[in-house]
Amino acid sequence: MKKALQFILAIFISTQTWAQVNPIAEANEMYKKGEYEKAIQAYEFVLDTHLEAPEIYFNLGNAYYKTGEISSSILNYERALLFSPNDKDIQYNLDLARKHVLDKFDVLPEIFIKRWFSGIRNSFSADIWSYFSILFFLLTLTFACFYLYSNKSGLKKLGFFFAFFAFGISIMTYSFASKKTDEINIREHAIIVSPSVTIKGSPDKSGTELFLLHEGTKVKVIGELQDWRNILLSDGNEGWLKKEDIEMI
Repeated sequence: MKKALQFILAIFISTQTWAQVNPIAEANEMYKKGEYEKAIQAYEFVLDTHLEAPEIYFNLGNAYYKTGEISSSILNYERALLFSPNDKDIQYNLDLARKHVLDKFDVLPEIFIKRWFSGIRNSFSADIWSYFSILFFLLTLTFACFYLYSNKSGLKKLGFFFAFFAFGISIMTYSFASKKTDEINIREHAIIVSPSVTIKGSPDKSGTELFLLHEGTKVKVIGELQDWRNILLSDGNEGWLKKEDIEMI
């Protein structure tokens, strides 16, 4: 009985020690306890070490949502979605947070084929598409061997056809992986973090006032000039705002 108690105590101590030396586990523990402000600080500390993962951004977004910081929650849900585009939980919570955003815009219609390819590309992460690309390239080499070394004309024809087909799929999946990697490394979209901001027609304080945007709105950054950023909305409208009014996804 004594040994059993010692064993349980050892497990408890080791768990506590692990939480202390592992900032992610410590942040998760704070979140479970409802200490959201402390959890936010802990998750931000982890991200400051350049360790990124969809789970970290998702939990951070949840913590911000619990504290009522909607723009920060949307920002982190969007970042989580970059790494895990097919995660239904992330998308659900993002849609829930977006309901608190005041600005609503119509989305410009996309060409069907472009929208279709975007849907396929967003089905998996960059890593998964990379694995697919490697797999189909290996299949290309395999079928090419049938074409080059088979003595039967039927196998040579099948080898050529499937090698050509597999090579095409390999190129396509490689392009998907490359595009998803660019989305992570080259961030073009941002979230407005100021309570409200007046969009200008030029990068100048005296520029013409075009319209008003509120925190949580997602914009695309299409240009910059010193401390000003040229932004584009989903409905096609564009304008200028100060750099500090947004945070890149």
